[in-house]
Amino acid sequence: MNNNKEIDRLIKKGLFNKQLKNLRQKKKQKNLKILYLLISILVIAFGSVLAVQLISTPEIIETNQIEPETEKTNIIKSILTSNSSKDKSPSNILALGRPGQGYSGQNLTDTIIIIHLEPNQEKATLVSLPRDLLVKVPNTGQLTKINALYNLIGIEGLKEKISEITGLTIDHYVLIDLVVAQEIIELIDGLNIYVPQNINDPYFPGPNYTYQTFSLAAGWRYLDGPTALRYIRTRYTSPNGDFDRMARQQQVVTLLKQKVLELNLLWDFPTYLKMFNSLKNNIETDLGILELKDLWQTARKIKADQITHLVIDKKETNLLIGSQVSFGNQMASVVYPLVGQGNYEEIKKYIQEYIE
Repeated sequence: MNNNKEIDRLIKKGLFNKQLKNLRQKKKQKNLKILYLLISILVIAFGSVLAVQLISTPEIIETNQIEPETEKTNIIKSILTSNSSKDKSPSNILALGRPGQGYSGQNLTDTIIIIHLEPNQEKATLVSLPRDLLVKVPNTGQLTKINALYNLIGIEGLKEKISEITGLTIDHYVLIDLVVAQEIIELIDGLNIYVPQNINDPYFPGPNYTYQTFSLAAGWRYLDGPTALRYIRTRYTSPNGDFDRMARQQQVVTLLKQKVLELNLLWDFPTYLKMFNSLKNNIETDLGILELKDLWQTARKIKADQITHLVIDKKETNLLIGSQVSFGNQMASVVYPLVGQGNYEEIKKYIQEYIE
């Protein structure tokens, strides 16, 4: 009764419609906040998994690198300019992993993977390029390793060089610092993982260009962030080298994805916030947050047997040949196309055989 009198009073004063409008507006704003929160969770899950997939190579040993101040792309800022695309045509995303601030060679992209997505066919092809690939620096006569290009000419120049080598037009890029994988694994209280065989790597990279011994016994083990990072990066003493490393990487990715998606939105909200901040501070990308959401939704539909991983190297494909070259006063191991340095036609053909 009192409520009806209050409504009558508001109607007479012409305020009822205004209050109703305000209530509806508040409800819309609340729904929008929930939408952004859900999108953020998807971004966290995608970013966490991608971070682990990228951190797969040992630390670089090159010195004398210029470390320019690079401006971090703020993912939050992308919300204002992002449109969720309904275009389901194939796309190519350049995924890069670098040591990051506080590590030697912080801007050297030791991991270079082109992710070719075909949403309509629900399949993906990952093309990995070796960090030691010898390339010419655009607009100069200088030769360098491909992992130094980002440091020398920036992301746009690197994207153009990647397209020149692979024949694939790069639509977007994601650059991740390795510290994010360690931080996120720590935030979810580590991983319980089955180690299939003993690991004893006396050549695991340490600080100041030293080596450390990394050992882990076979069986069920609890791995904290730093240990999990070593587990997916060690490779030199594994019986099958990179193949064992990639198997461990996939193992960690699967567990990480599972634990992130199992977090409770209400009780684990502080963890979500910390994870999002870690990703925000350690990822540089030109993907908007809604595009990341679309990317994650596409990736979830792709089954493991629909993912092809092409590794462009001298051992598996016979497309490259190894050599020693001098960079100033330093000798370094490099690889370049078997048909000649700077000739990428065979590499392009090899990639197209799998993509078409």
